[in-house]
Amino acid sequence: MMKKGFTLVELLIVISILIIMLGAGLATFNSFNRRERLKQTALTLKSTLRLAQTKAISVEKPTSGCTSFTGMYVSFTATTYSIGHQCNPEGIVGGSETVTLPPGITFSPVPSAFTILSQTNTINIASPVSLIIINGSELYSLTVSPNGSVNDGGFQ
Repeated sequence: MMKKGFTLVELLIVISILIIMLGAGLATFNSFNRRERLKQTALTLKSTLRLAQTKAISVEKPTSGCTSFTGMYVSFTATTYSIGHQCNPEGIVGGSETVTLPPGITFSPVPSAFTILSQTNTINIASPVSLIIINGSELYSLTVSPNGSVNDGGFQ
């Protein structure tokens, strides 16, 4: 009489195949997760720039210490960006809102600072500025133009 069941070799082969499939699935998920985190960071930056434009257009100046509101000043480091009220002649007044990028995500190269001018929705730059955000080998870009437009360049 023959016994029904699996041999040890058959079980080991099935378990090995399952482990390989699980490893491939995790690698794909990690790659997807990295790309989505990078995209979300760029979309948050774009949204923050749009909010700064709204504040500049509506001349939302600080409650005190601002003689003449110039616009919203945007500055960058490798891992942060800051937005503050720029006044003339005082400079940045009322502190800045600083946003730190998620771990592993940086600006490369670090963009130059610019001001979104009040009431005009223009930016004090001569030519478009590329904001390139990287996460390892992944690149995502936004372009800020002198006319105030912020365009999504997507993954590069």
